Amino acid sequence: MREKPGPRGAAWYAGYALFAVLAAGVAVLFYFGGYTHLLSNESSSLSVEIALAQSRAHRDASIVVLGNSTAAEDFHANSFNAHSPGRRALNLGVPAGHMYLFERLLQASIREGVHPRAIVLIVTPELLSLRPDFDYLQNDLVTLKTILDSSDLIRLASHTRNLSGYIDYSARVALRPVLYRAELRDFFDHPGARLKEAGVVRGWLASFGPSSPMVESDNSFSVCDAGPLRQLQQTIEKLQREGRAADAANDERVLAGYTPRAHQPLKVDAFETTRFRRMLEQFAALRIPVYVADAPYYDPDQDQYPLEYRHSVAAAIQQVIHAVPGVTLLPDFPADCSLLFDTVHLNRNGGEQFTEYLRTRVI
Repeated sequence: MREKPGPRGAAWYAGYALFAVLAAGVAVLFYFGGYTHLLSNESSSLSVEIALAQSRAHRDASIVVLGNSTAAEDFHANSFNAHSPGRRALNLGVPAGHMYLFERLLQASIREGVHPRAIVLIVTPELLSLRPDFDYLQNDLVTLKTILDSSDLIRLASHTRNLSGYIDYSARVALRPVLYRAELRDFFDHPGARLKEAGVVRGWLASFGPSSPMVESDNSFSVCDAGPLRQLQQTIEKLQREGRAADAANDERVLAGYTPRAHQPLKVDAFETTRFRRMLEQFAALRIPVYVADAPYYDPDQDQYPLEYRHSVAAAIQQVIHAVPGVTLLPDFPADCSLLFDTVHLNRNGGEQFTEYLRTRVI
Protein backbone atom coordinates (compact mmCIF):
# COMPACT_ATOMS: atom_id res chain seq x y z
CA MET A 1 0.00 0.00 0.00
CA ARG A 2 1.43 3.42 -1.08
CA GLU A 3 2.23 5.75 1.79
CA LYS A 4 0.85 9.27 1.87
CA PRO A 5 3.47 11.99 1.68
CA GLY A 6 4.48 13.30 5.08
CA PRO A 7 4.56 16.98 6.06
CA ARG A 8 8.03 17.40 4.65
CA GLY A 9 7.09 15.69 1.39
CA ALA A 10 4.00 17.88 1.06
CA ALA A 11 6.15 20.97 1.57
CA TRP A 12 8.49 19.83 -1.20
CA TYR A 13 5.56 19.28 -3.57
CA ALA A 14 4.17 22.69 -2.67
CA GLY A 15 7.59 24.25 -3.31
CA TYR A 16 7.85 22.60 -6.69
CA ALA A 17 4.35 23.72 -7.57
CA LEU A 18 5.10 27.31 -6.52
CA PHE A 19 8.32 27.30 -8.53
CA ALA A 20 6.48 25.97 -11.59
CA VAL A 21 3.83 28.67 -11.27
CA LEU A 22 6.46 31.39 -10.89
CA ALA A 23 8.48 30.05 -13.83
CA ALA A 24 5.37 29.93 -15.99
CA GLY A 25 4.45 33.46 -14.94
CA VAL A 26 7.92 34.77 -15.76
CA ALA A 27 7.84 33.01 -19.13
CA VAL A 28 4.44 34.46 -20.03
CA LEU A 29 5.37 37.96 -18.85
CA PHE A 30 8.79 38.28 -20.42
CA TYR A 31 8.97 35.72 -23.23
CA PHE A 32 5.44 35.39 -24.61
CA GLY A 33 4.20 38.97 -24.72
CA GLY A 34 2.45 39.07 -21.38
CA TYR A 35 4.11 42.29 -20.32
CA THR A 36 2.36 44.18 -23.11
CA HIS A 37 -0.65 44.09 -20.77
CA LEU A 38 1.31 46.14 -18.22
CA LEU A 39 2.67 48.84 -20.53
CA SER A 40 2.47 52.45 -19.38
CA ASN A 41 2.81 55.74 -21.19
CA GLU A 42 6.40 55.89 -19.93
CA SER A 43 7.49 52.48 -21.24
CA SER A 44 10.25 52.61 -23.83
CA SER A 45 8.47 49.82 -25.72
CA LEU A 46 5.18 51.66 -26.11
CA SER A 47 6.34 53.19 -29.40
CA VAL A 48 6.97 49.69 -30.78
CA GLU A 49 3.54 48.51 -29.67
CA ILE A 50 1.98 51.58 -31.32
CA ALA A 51 3.82 50.77 -34.56
CA LEU A 52 2.52 47.19 -34.49
CA ALA A 53 -1.03 48.32 -33.66
CA GLN A 54 -0.83 50.69 -36.63
CA SER A 55 0.43 47.80 -38.78
CA ARG A 56 -2.52 45.61 -37.80
CA ALA A 57 -4.95 48.45 -38.48
CA HIS A 58 -3.39 49.39 -41.82
CA ARG A 59 -2.38 46.11 -43.42
CA ASP A 60 -3.15 47.72 -46.77
CA ALA A 61 -0.17 50.09 -46.39
CA SER A 62 1.96 50.10 -49.54
CA ILE A 63 4.72 52.42 -48.27
CA VAL A 64 6.56 51.88 -44.97
CA VAL A 65 8.60 54.67 -43.41
CA LEU A 66 11.44 53.70 -41.05
CA GLY A 67 13.69 55.81 -38.87
CA ASN A 68 14.12 57.28 -35.43
CA SER A 69 12.28 60.27 -33.96
CA THR A 70 13.07 62.29 -37.08
CA ALA A 71 10.88 59.90 -39.08
CA ALA A 72 8.24 59.85 -36.35
CA GLU A 73 8.08 63.67 -36.26
CA ASP A 74 9.01 64.69 -39.80
CA PHE A 75 6.84 62.37 -41.90
CA HIS A 76 3.10 63.04 -41.76
CA ALA A 77 1.38 59.89 -42.96
CA ASN A 78 -2.11 61.38 -42.69
CA SER A 79 -1.20 64.18 -45.09
CA PHE A 80 0.59 61.76 -47.41
CA ASN A 81 -2.43 59.47 -47.58
CA ALA A 82 -4.90 62.31 -48.08
CA HIS A 83 -3.01 63.39 -51.20
CA SER A 84 -2.23 59.91 -52.55
CA PRO A 85 -5.38 58.07 -53.67
CA GLY A 86 -4.76 54.35 -53.87
CA ARG A 87 -1.63 54.53 -51.74
CA ARG A 88 -1.24 54.33 -47.98
CA ALA A 89 1.89 55.14 -46.01
CA LEU A 90 2.64 53.66 -42.60
CA ASN A 91 5.03 55.55 -40.32
CA LEU A 92 7.10 53.14 -38.21
CA GLY A 93 9.48 55.78 -36.86
CA VAL A 94 10.56 55.07 -33.26
CA PRO A 95 12.43 57.62 -31.09
CA ALA A 96 16.11 56.76 -30.53
CA GLY A 97 15.82 53.78 -32.88
CA HIS A 98 18.84 52.55 -34.80
CA MET A 99 19.65 49.93 -37.43
CA TYR A 100 18.73 46.83 -35.44
CA LEU A 101 15.37 48.30 -34.59
CA PHE A 102 14.71 49.32 -38.22
CA GLU A 103 15.31 45.74 -39.40
CA ARG A 104 13.36 44.13 -36.61
CA LEU A 105 10.38 46.46 -36.76
CA LEU A 106 10.01 46.04 -40.51
CA GLN A 107 10.03 42.27 -40.07
CA ALA A 108 7.43 42.49 -37.28
CA SER A 109 5.21 44.76 -39.37
CA ILE A 110 5.33 42.33 -42.29
CA ARG A 111 4.38 39.51 -39.90
CA GLU A 112 1.35 41.58 -38.91
CA GLY A 113 0.20 41.44 -42.55
CA VAL A 114 1.72 44.55 -44.13
CA HIS A 115 3.06 43.99 -47.65
CA PRO A 116 4.99 47.14 -48.58
CA ARG A 117 5.69 48.05 -52.16
CA ALA A 118 8.28 50.66 -51.17
CA ILE A 119 10.42 51.45 -48.13
CA VAL A 120 11.50 54.94 -47.11
CA LEU A 121 14.39 55.08 -44.64
CA ILE A 122 15.04 58.45 -42.99
CA VAL A 123 18.58 58.66 -41.63
CA THR A 124 20.46 61.09 -39.39
CA PRO A 125 24.16 62.05 -39.46
CA GLU A 126 24.90 59.92 -36.36
CA LEU A 127 23.98 56.75 -38.26
CA LEU A 128 27.52 55.57 -38.99
CA SER A 129 29.25 56.91 -35.90
CA LEU A 130 29.60 55.70 -32.33
CA ARG A 131 28.90 57.66 -29.15
CA PRO A 132 30.80 56.85 -25.97
CA ASP A 133 27.80 57.86 -23.86
CA PHE A 134 25.10 55.92 -25.71
CA ASP A 135 24.86 52.28 -26.80
CA TYR A 136 22.54 52.20 -29.81
CA LEU A 137 22.25 48.41 -29.96
CA GLN A 138 21.48 48.02 -26.27
CA ASN A 139 18.86 50.75 -26.54
CA ASP A 140 17.28 48.95 -29.50
CA LEU A 141 17.02 45.74 -27.49
CA VAL A 142 15.40 47.55 -24.56
CA THR A 143 12.92 49.24 -26.90
CA LEU A 144 12.14 45.99 -28.75
CA LYS A 145 11.89 43.82 -25.64
CA THR A 146 8.18 43.03 -26.05
CA ILE A 147 8.74 41.40 -29.45
CA LEU A 148 12.17 39.78 -29.11
CA ASP A 149 12.30 36.02 -29.68
CA SER A 150 14.81 33.24 -30.32
CA SER A 151 15.49 34.53 -33.85
CA ASP A 152 17.17 37.55 -32.30
CA LEU A 153 19.94 35.29 -30.98
CA ILE A 154 20.86 34.57 -34.60
CA ARG A 155 20.24 38.08 -35.89
CA LEU A 156 22.54 39.64 -33.29
CA ALA A 157 25.57 37.84 -34.73
CA SER A 158 25.75 40.28 -37.66
CA HIS A 159 25.31 43.31 -35.40
CA THR A 160 28.13 42.61 -32.95
CA ARG A 161 31.85 43.10 -33.52
CA ASN A 162 33.22 40.03 -31.74
CA LEU A 163 32.31 37.02 -29.63
CA SER A 164 32.38 38.88 -26.32
CA GLY A 165 30.04 41.53 -27.72
CA TYR A 166 27.69 38.86 -29.03
CA ILE A 167 27.62 37.10 -25.65
CA ASP A 168 26.87 40.39 -23.89
CA TYR A 169 23.93 41.36 -26.09
CA SER A 170 22.52 37.87 -26.59
CA ALA A 171 22.53 37.35 -22.82
CA ARG A 172 20.16 40.30 -22.53
CA VAL A 173 17.81 38.63 -25.01
CA ALA A 174 18.02 35.28 -23.22
CA LEU A 175 17.63 36.80 -19.74
CA ARG A 176 14.78 39.04 -20.82
CA PRO A 177 13.75 40.46 -17.40
CA VAL A 178 16.95 42.56 -17.29
CA LEU A 179 15.54 44.60 -20.18
CA TYR A 180 12.46 45.40 -18.10
CA ARG A 181 14.26 46.93 -15.13
CA ALA A 182 12.73 50.39 -15.47
CA GLU A 183 9.20 49.04 -15.96
CA LEU A 184 9.52 46.58 -13.06
CA ARG A 185 10.80 49.31 -10.74
CA ASP A 186 7.85 51.51 -11.66
CA PHE A 187 5.40 48.63 -11.28
CA PHE A 188 6.59 47.69 -7.80
CA ASP A 189 6.59 51.35 -6.72
CA HIS A 190 3.04 52.01 -7.97
CA PRO A 191 1.32 48.69 -8.80
CA GLY A 192 -2.25 49.97 -8.61
CA ALA A 193 -1.63 53.05 -10.71
CA ARG A 194 0.41 51.02 -13.19
CA LEU A 195 -2.33 48.43 -13.71
CA LYS A 196 -4.93 51.15 -14.19
CA GLU A 197 -2.77 53.02 -16.68
CA ALA A 198 -1.97 49.80 -18.53
CA GLY A 199 -5.67 49.14 -18.98
CA VAL A 200 -6.11 52.56 -20.57
CA VAL A 201 -3.10 52.06 -22.85
CA ARG A 202 -4.29 48.59 -23.86
CA GLY A 203 -7.75 49.90 -24.68
CA TRP A 204 -6.29 52.74 -26.71
CA LEU A 205 -4.10 50.39 -28.77
CA ALA A 206 -7.05 48.07 -29.35
CA SER A 207 -9.10 50.99 -30.66
CA PHE A 208 -6.91 51.46 -33.74
CA GLY A 209 -8.81 50.63 -36.90
CA PRO A 210 -8.54 51.10 -40.67
CA SER A 211 -10.20 54.52 -40.44
CA SER A 212 -8.14 55.70 -37.47
CA PRO A 213 -5.75 58.59 -38.18
CA MET A 214 -2.13 57.80 -37.52
CA VAL A 215 -0.50 59.29 -34.42
CA GLU A 216 1.35 62.51 -35.27
CA SER A 217 2.68 65.61 -33.54
CA ASP A 218 1.44 69.13 -34.23
CA ASN A 219 4.17 71.51 -33.08
CA SER A 220 4.20 74.97 -34.67
CA PHE A 221 7.22 76.39 -32.80
CA SER A 222 10.18 77.55 -34.90
CA VAL A 223 13.72 77.10 -33.64
CA CYS A 224 14.48 80.49 -35.21
CA ASP A 225 12.68 82.02 -32.22
CA ALA A 226 15.01 80.32 -29.73
CA GLY A 227 17.89 82.65 -30.55
CA PRO A 228 21.57 81.63 -30.61
CA LEU A 229 21.94 77.99 -29.62
CA ARG A 230 25.03 78.59 -27.51
CA GLN A 231 23.10 81.11 -25.39
CA LEU A 232 20.03 78.98 -24.82
CA GLN A 233 20.51 78.57 -21.08
CA GLN A 234 20.76 82.34 -20.56
CA THR A 235 17.75 82.90 -22.81
CA ILE A 236 15.69 80.40 -20.81
CA GLU A 237 16.61 82.02 -17.51
CA LYS A 238 15.65 85.44 -18.89
CA LEU A 239 12.27 84.16 -20.12
CA GLN A 240 11.60 82.57 -16.74
CA ARG A 241 12.37 85.81 -14.94
CA GLU A 242 9.94 87.59 -17.25
CA GLY A 243 7.23 85.03 -16.47
CA ARG A 244 7.11 83.68 -20.03
CA ALA A 245 6.83 80.03 -19.04
CA ALA A 246 5.50 78.78 -22.39
CA ASP A 247 8.36 80.39 -24.33
CA ALA A 248 10.89 79.07 -21.81
CA ALA A 249 9.45 75.55 -22.20
CA ASN A 250 9.95 75.69 -25.98
CA ASP A 251 13.56 76.75 -25.54
CA GLU A 252 14.13 74.08 -22.90
CA ARG A 253 13.02 71.45 -25.40
CA VAL A 254 15.49 72.86 -27.94
CA LEU A 255 18.26 72.81 -25.32
CA ALA A 256 17.42 69.22 -24.34
CA GLY A 257 18.00 68.10 -27.92
CA TYR A 258 20.96 70.34 -28.63
CA THR A 259 23.07 69.63 -25.53
CA PRO A 260 23.68 65.86 -26.05
CA ARG A 261 24.57 66.44 -29.72
CA ALA A 262 26.93 69.38 -29.35
CA HIS A 263 30.66 68.64 -29.38
CA GLN A 264 30.30 64.87 -29.68
CA PRO A 265 33.33 63.08 -31.21
CA LEU A 266 31.83 61.84 -34.47
CA LYS A 267 33.71 59.59 -36.85
CA VAL A 268 32.53 57.21 -39.56
CA ASP A 269 33.00 53.71 -38.18
CA ALA A 270 33.81 50.85 -40.55
CA PHE A 271 31.72 48.27 -38.73
CA GLU A 272 28.70 50.58 -38.51
CA THR A 273 29.05 51.17 -42.24
CA THR A 274 29.03 47.41 -42.78
CA ARG A 275 25.87 47.11 -40.65
CA PHE A 276 24.25 49.81 -42.79
CA ARG A 277 25.09 47.95 -45.99
CA ARG A 278 23.75 44.65 -44.62
CA MET A 279 20.52 46.35 -43.56
CA LEU A 280 19.98 47.84 -47.02
CA GLU A 281 20.72 44.46 -48.61
CA GLN A 282 18.01 42.90 -46.44
CA PHE A 283 15.54 45.56 -47.48
CA ALA A 284 16.50 45.24 -51.15
CA ALA A 285 16.06 41.44 -50.91
CA LEU A 286 12.32 42.07 -50.62
CA ARG A 287 12.52 43.14 -54.29
CA ILE A 288 10.81 46.46 -53.72
CA PRO A 289 12.23 49.99 -54.13
CA VAL A 290 14.11 51.38 -51.14
CA TYR A 291 14.54 55.14 -50.75
CA VAL A 292 16.99 56.72 -48.31
CA ALA A 293 16.40 60.33 -47.24
CA ASP A 294 18.55 62.49 -44.99
CA ALA A 295 16.63 64.04 -42.11
CA PRO A 296 16.88 67.86 -42.13
CA TYR A 297 18.65 69.52 -39.23
CA TYR A 298 19.64 72.98 -37.95
CA ASP A 299 23.29 73.40 -37.04
CA PRO A 300 24.42 76.97 -37.77
CA ASP A 301 27.55 76.71 -35.62
CA GLN A 302 28.55 73.26 -36.92
CA ASP A 303 29.07 72.12 -33.35
CA GLN A 304 26.61 69.23 -33.60
CA TYR A 305 27.82 67.89 -36.95
CA PRO A 306 31.25 69.29 -37.87
CA LEU A 307 31.76 69.98 -41.56
CA GLU A 308 34.43 67.30 -41.98
CA TYR A 309 32.13 64.66 -40.51
CA ARG A 310 29.21 65.82 -42.67
CA HIS A 311 31.31 65.25 -45.78
CA SER A 312 32.69 61.89 -44.65
CA VAL A 313 29.33 60.42 -43.58
CA ALA A 314 27.63 61.65 -46.77
CA ALA A 315 30.37 60.05 -48.87
CA ALA A 316 30.14 56.76 -46.93
CA ILE A 317 26.35 56.59 -47.27
CA GLN A 318 26.54 57.34 -50.99
CA GLN A 319 29.18 54.66 -51.50
CA VAL A 320 27.09 52.03 -49.72
CA ILE A 321 23.88 52.92 -51.52
CA HIS A 322 25.54 52.85 -54.93
CA ALA A 323 26.76 49.33 -54.14
CA VAL A 324 23.29 47.96 -53.30
CA PRO A 325 20.95 47.58 -56.30
CA GLY A 326 17.39 48.75 -55.77
CA VAL A 327 18.29 51.48 -53.27
CA THR A 328 17.96 55.17 -54.17
CA LEU A 329 19.43 58.11 -52.25
CA LEU A 330 17.09 61.09 -52.45
CA PRO A 331 18.49 64.62 -52.76
CA ASP A 332 18.59 66.74 -49.60
CA PHE A 333 15.40 68.49 -48.55
CA PRO A 334 16.09 72.24 -48.24
CA ALA A 335 15.08 73.39 -44.76
CA ASP A 336 15.95 76.46 -42.72
CA CYS A 337 15.27 77.12 -39.05
CA SER A 338 11.71 78.27 -39.75
CA LEU A 339 10.78 74.66 -40.58
CA LEU A 340 12.22 73.03 -37.44
CA PHE A 341 10.99 73.10 -33.85
CA ASP A 342 14.38 72.07 -32.46
CA THR A 343 17.73 71.30 -34.06
CA VAL A 344 16.74 67.95 -35.59
CA HIS A 345 12.92 67.76 -35.79
CA LEU A 346 10.64 69.53 -38.23
CA ASN A 347 7.66 71.51 -36.99
CA ARG A 348 4.19 71.09 -38.44
CA ASN A 349 4.84 73.32 -41.45
CA GLY A 350 8.20 71.70 -42.13
CA GLY A 351 6.77 68.22 -41.76
CA GLU A 352 4.01 68.94 -44.26
CA GLN A 353 6.55 70.23 -46.78
CA PHE A 354 8.96 67.34 -46.19
CA THR A 355 6.12 64.83 -46.56
CA GLU A 356 5.05 66.36 -49.86
CA TYR A 357 8.67 66.38 -50.98
CA LEU A 358 8.91 62.64 -50.31
CA ARG A 359 5.49 61.91 -51.79
CA THR A 360 6.46 63.33 -55.18
CA ARG A 361 9.62 61.20 -55.26
CA VAL A 362 8.30 57.90 -53.96
CA ILE A 363 5.04 57.59 -55.89
